[in-house]
Amino acid sequence: MGTQFRLALFVLVIALLGYQLMPHVPDELEEKWKYRAMMAFMNGIGIYGQYMHSSAGGDDPSVRTIEGVKAAFRWTSEDAVMDHLGPGVTRLEGTFNGTKVYIYQPPAMSTEGLVPGFIYFHGGGLALGSAKLYDGMARKISSRLNAVVINVDYDTTPKNKFPGPLNQCYAATKWLLLHARDYGVDFRRVAVGGDSAGGYLSAAVSQLIYDDEMVPNLKLQVLIYPWTQCFDFYFPSYQEYTKTFEIGKGFVCRESMVMYCTLHAWGTARPDLVQMLMENRHIGPSFKKSTLYQETLGHDLLPAAYRVSSSYQGPTPSDQGDEEFWQKIKTIFLDPRFTPHFRHNMTGLPTAYVVTAGFDSLRDEGNIYAQQLKKAGVDVTLVHYEKAWHGSHWSAPYFIFAIGEQIHDDFLEFAKERL
Repeated sequence: MGTQFRLALFVLVIALLGYQLMPHVPDELEEKWKYRAMMAFMNGIGIYGQYMHSSAGGDDPSVRTIEGVKAAFRWTSEDAVMDHLGPGVTRLEGTFNGTKVYIYQPPAMSTEGLVPGFIYFHGGGLALGSAKLYDGMARKISSRLNAVVINVDYDTTPKNKFPGPLNQCYAATKWLLLHARDYGVDFRRVAVGGDSAGGYLSAAVSQLIYDDEMVPNLKLQVLIYPWTQCFDFYFPSYQEYTKTFEIGKGFVCRESMVMYCTLHAWGTARPDLVQMLMENRHIGPSFKKSTLYQETLGHDLLPAAYRVSSSYQGPTPSDQGDEEFWQKIKTIFLDPRFTPHFRHNMTGLPTAYVVTAGFDSLRDEGNIYAQQLKKAGVDVTLVHYEKAWHGSHWSAPYFIFAIGEQIHDDFLEFAKERL
């Protein structure tokens, strides 16, 4: 049975269930019916992950669900044909420094000289997703930019916790920069980019490449609603998202992001860790009150309009936190490879194109990171899509959104000019 048929059948079977389970969808969100259909699909994937893989992951229910969801995506979506998004683009498989990659070559590759390179890191909270699920996006980038695209299939959590995924992405990027001519790529015209967790990886890789004297600097970093911090789960955008989509609902609800953070940091989503982060108690009062914290992740850094909505109740109290726990975890959390915000000096980093979305818990951290880059003298373009939602960028089989197409058109036009 073909992948396309399996996917169509799967979506059809769960559609009614998904519509029944779907929480309130705001009127301002574009293509509401398609959003509901996609969430029905995601609900079905979650149900499959929760009940069909109960033996995977030992005693950790979150890990069991994650492994089940991965299996469901493999069954329904990974082999979906997305050739129409990049007509004439050729896909090859390879290995860069031990990490599997997919190499996309544009149609005009054989008739031109060296072309730009674009390295893409997929989203999925570092726990879900795969390079294959972003086949359509990679084909589109290659076709539109006439570029060689490297779609990195890094290993995900919980088996590959921090700094595993980042190390793989850094190593793959370094490999291309050192061997660019072998792939027909101009090493002076290489970009990295990704969405959500892929945005985090792009930001962190950009920093690591800049510090590596063995390779040239990157030309551009494209950060699409990037996930850049695990410190504060009560930013105004988190509070607004919870009110809009209800508790525990939506792609990037607080519950999901806390789970991704614990899996990223420790390779587990133990209830005690989850509860600590859910209440913002993992950061000690001494650091919450520090100038460094307030100047890096303080709510006052955000536009005033983000702090006046009816859903915003202010930050969690600065004296609320477990100092002993913070002392144990601060080495990881303050590492710029884990939290790109805490790089001491961002001067010299590559040009940044940063996308934020109105219906997104990660809106505020993306805004703050763009501000930090700009303050350091980096050429930054911050584009906010008020009616977009986290996930609208993904070119999934059967679920291509007009607002996502607009995001694509805008960042590809920018990249074409800069590369």
